[in-house]
Amino acid sequence: MGPVDAVKARLVAVEAEADTYAAEAYGNAEDAVVQLDAEVQAQAESFALVRNYDRTNELIDSVGTVVDAVEEAISSEKERLRAETGRVVSSAEDEIATARVSIAEVPEDDLPEEQSLAWGADLNEVESSLGETGRLLAGNQLINAQNEANSALASAQGVNRVISSFLAEVERLREEEAARQARGEITIPSAVLADGEELSAGMYLLRLADGGPESSGRWVEFVSGESVAGRGLAIIMSDDQISVVSESGMVRNEARVEMLNEADYVRVWLNRDGVNYLVYLPLA
Repeated sequence: MGPVDAVKARLVAVEAEADTYAAEAYGNAEDAVVQLDAEVQAQAESFALVRNYDRTNELIDSVGTVVDAVEEAISSEKERLRAETGRVVSSAEDEIATARVSIAEVPEDDLPEEQSLAWGADLNEVESSLGETGRLLAGNQLINAQNEANSALASAQGVNRVISSFLAEVERLREEEAARQARGEITIPSAVLADGEELSAGMYLLRLADGGPESSGRWVEFVSGESVAGRGLAIIMSDDQISVVSESGMVRNEARVEMLNEADYVRVWLNRDGVNYLVYLPLA
């Protein structure tokens, strides 16, 4: 094999990878080969005694140089792709870890089991995608590996965005509920008897009534809209005394509803400035 064929064979050997990883450099090499072929053809058509191969040799060297550049470009692009894919994989793994921690920290009462399972399945799919990325890297399918890794990262980020939105909504509802409780708003889950009269299930604003037997208790009104729907006589206890009847801690300037005695009674608890008003309502 002559030097011309040898240098062209080097270019053919890298053609497949060059199309993928070094298209521009390969194009320069093809241009150099065209010039070499033209010079070889020109010398072949010249009279034998005046042929000069100096230019041909220069072009052979030039093609060799650009083929070297193609090989270097291929190697450099492969290295870049592996490094970039590695960074994407690491970012995806961080996103997965963040998501799993966030899910674990959501109180069970705030997170439906089916939602937790759905997020877990989504994260498992991302991990599967990262496994496929590893297999593609091992098989030197670098473009496909990068695409798979980018897809996995986008999916993991999507899960985290959904979780963040969910947590923000949980926090909003919690703050809204805290504000309701601070206003003295409650929800009675089922119909009860208040001062002997039936009080329907629903939302009420608690209000301390003026007057009443202050020594033994105080009337608490259940306000619905602009009307008083019912009232109950509350037991008055200080914060120091409340531990006698409650194991769930104290409330502070808010209202709470609790089911007692295997759901036979509803206890309505209003705290105002360190004074607790407890109304016990039997189910209707």
